[in-house]
Amino acid sequence: MRSSNRTYQIVIFLLALAAGSWSAAANAVPSFARQTGMACAACHTMFPELTAFGRQFKLDGYTMAPTPQITGGEGKAASSLQISATAPLSVMFQTSYTTTKGSPQSQQGTLENFQFPQQFSLFYAGEITPHMGAFIQVTHTDNSGGFAMDNSEIRYADHFAPGKGDLLLGIVANNNPSMSDVWQTTPVWGYPFQSPLGYEKPLSWSLGQSVGGIGAYALYDSNWYAEVMFYKTMGSGGQDTALASAPWSTIPVPAGGTPPGAAVGGWAPYARLAYTNTFGQNTLEVGAFGMHTRLYDTGTGTSGPTDAFTDLAIDAQYERPFGDDSIVVRAVAAHEKISLDGYRVAVPTQPDASFRVFNLNGSYHFGSDKLVSAAYVRTTGDAADAATYAAGLRTGTKAAVLEAAYYPWENVRLSAQYVAYSQYLGVSNNASDNNTIYLLAWLVF
Repeated sequence: MRSSNRTYQIVIFLLALAAGSWSAAANAVPSFARQTGMACAACHTMFPELTAFGRQFKLDGYTMAPTPQITGGEGKAASSLQISATAPLSVMFQTSYTTTKGSPQSQQGTLENFQFPQQFSLFYAGEITPHMGAFIQVTHTDNSGGFAMDNSEIRYADHFAPGKGDLLLGIVANNNPSMSDVWQTTPVWGYPFQSPLGYEKPLSWSLGQSVGGIGAYALYDSNWYAEVMFYKTMGSGGQDTALASAPWSTIPVPAGGTPPGAAVGGWAPYARLAYTNTFGQNTLEVGAFGMHTRLYDTGTGTSGPTDAFTDLAIDAQYERPFGDDSIVVRAVAAHEKISLDGYRVAVPTQPDASFRVFNLNGSYHFGSDKLVSAAYVRTTGDAADAATYAAGLRTGTKAAVLEAAYYPWENVRLSAQYVAYSQYLGVSNNASDNNTIYLLAWLVF
């Protein structure tokens, strides 16, 4: 059993590292600037953080396009074709250096790691036609050997005027729950934007590129935002197929064995509701989001009892300028309940599990080229996977993040970050062995 627990702990760490550490929040790409004729600062306080205009530009489907257009001809025929005369292409390049305090036996990995590139991405990002735009990203990571689909979406949006208010309605398809959001509190775009920080996450926070979804959203009077999406494991014929990397299996693993895969059962609903308002120089957003996902163990087939993951979160973001400077504070608190009906087929006495995540962070922007940020992240509750939980272990990570960033140009970010742990994946002894210094050069062009 000890070997099995060790296997799960390593897998859980790798999942946290892959899903939370190297997933770039790359919603800032220069093809948007070329399309609109505006500097990056119009949409971003400092990339990847969005301004109010940047949030509206995204919700409108990336479709503001004063640049020259190719049309269908003269008169009525002109509206039959409208595409940009300049292809909306962009590149992102990241290189990083990471050093970890602990010994080489630490789960965090090697003491030093230099990546060139850490990540190299190509984008098609901008207007496709009036009312329709796309953000499509393919990425090559260090030692990956090729490109793979990254965060991507296509959306259609239009405005209506019911009564005295403005109603924006949109349809969106993407491959990562919460990608469609415009606030820096939800999983895809949340802080820290790039980091070696590792901690336990709800299942829905780690499904990027393993699922595909479609849904609709609405924004009323620039205050009330609502979104409903439905996600399914991507695979041929619309069948429930195994996730590419799925350590969420709840089948007990033999000593020295490998956890089997998992498949999403049917369609998993995701919902988002948020309210935002500006009063004086202050902007405040408060909201909630959540997802319900049923998983089958691929070792038992895609029928019978499932393990259900119900993720609920509340979030808030506050912004205020101070002359040329500005401050932003963000918070998210999430709870995951895991109903282990599938696991109880093998272990009838197994109770359900649950755990919580809290992330409080903020940034102070000095003018348009420097910032300092700090974050506190804490997880508590039962272990996030059934095998570890069955062994009587509980989760628990407490980490602080300090970061300074410098922007010599609006599309270049140079940052230094320190991650400090007082508890790491349920272990307090020697948790500081995982403390990490992380240097990053992030270029978009």
